[in-house]
Amino acid sequence: MNLKTLTRFAQAAVLVVFGLIFVGGLVTSWQAGMAVPDWPLSFGSLNPEGWWANFPVRLEHGHRLLAAFVGLVVGVLCATVWGNFRALGFAALTSAVVPVAARSLGAEPWMMAHLGVWPAAVVFVFTLLKGAGQRESLVGGCERKLALAAFVLVCCQATLGGLRVTRETAGAIGVAEVLRIVHGCVAQAFLMLLVALSVRISMAQPSGIGSKDFSSAVANPSKAVWISVGLVYTQLIFGATMRHLGAGLAIPTFPAADPSGSWMPKVHSFYTDLNFTHTRFGAVVVGCAVLWAVFKVMRYAAPSSMPWRAAIRSGALVLAQIALGILVIIHQKPRTLATLHVVLGAALLASVTAMAVRLASQRNLKEEFAQ
Repeated sequence: MNLKTLTRFAQAAVLVVFGLIFVGGLVTSWQAGMAVPDWPLSFGSLNPEGWWANFPVRLEHGHRLLAAFVGLVVGVLCATVWGNFRALGFAALTSAVVPVAARSLGAEPWMMAHLGVWPAAVVFVFTLLKGAGQRESLVGGCERKLALAAFVLVCCQATLGGLRVTRETAGAIGVAEVLRIVHGCVAQAFLMLLVALSVRISMAQPSGIGSKDFSSAVANPSKAVWISVGLVYTQLIFGATMRHLGAGLAIPTFPAADPSGSWMPKVHSFYTDLNFTHTRFGAVVVGCAVLWAVFKVMRYAAPSSMPWRAAIRSGALVLAQIALGILVIIHQKPRTLATLHVVLGAALLASVTAMAVRLASQRNLKEEFAQ
């Protein structure tokens, strides 16, 4: 596989993750997270009969199937980045042998499902690290670390999703609530990792970055862009918390935040303050930070260069996200709009992350040119 093909593969992985975030958003919007009350199996089966006929079950089990596919894609991407396909073979062999051995020892079906995944993941990582430096890779050490981190994080995300189901089934509702929120936040962090990996791989190509992309008269705005990345991610954490705790309509009006017409809530509670922080304060802060970063990047980057186009895209996304958030409130949180709001937030995070990674690499390259 050459660098161009690897870049396309990494970009395809990012798109698949967007699909997973969309389906996960639908699961939350339709409150279908417990439509399948067991895990890692679904009603005691890998693929239960008739799951497509029941809409909540279709969402939850479909989410699990897509998550498994994402895990496979990330595993293949990681092995490709490391140039070690032997790790995939050893992982597949472990996944086939361990459950059979466990069944012969009388293991329960749910245990065999676990044993088909986690030992294979451990063998995969061990084989990658064991073969480090022994095989030629198309990219450098930074890309290999990002790929490995993405694989580890997708395994952690699967565990969080499973624990959320099993804890709620066991009656630990409070723990399950926390796990739902963490699960949503880790999904966004996972997306950031894959986007960063995709951008880094694309810049490893000879035409991926050049001195024509930036101006020597303006300082690199990398710091401002990274601040916007942090603020967007923080805003998504508040959004995930609000969404999973059911506080999305704690303030059901806009722009007024109180039935009296006041722009500030007069009655305070955890849910009201959480909602106000996300829908008013956070939206304004993030909007201003992203637009300021966009302005600085457009002054720095050459017109039509990759950073310049990324800045235009990020500016459009933040404005669209604010508009969509207002519509969600005005229309009293319809499921489709609320889900699209989640996906658009992920797209904004991906866009500013890509811009930040590219600018950070350009700053390093510019310093090399100056020496």
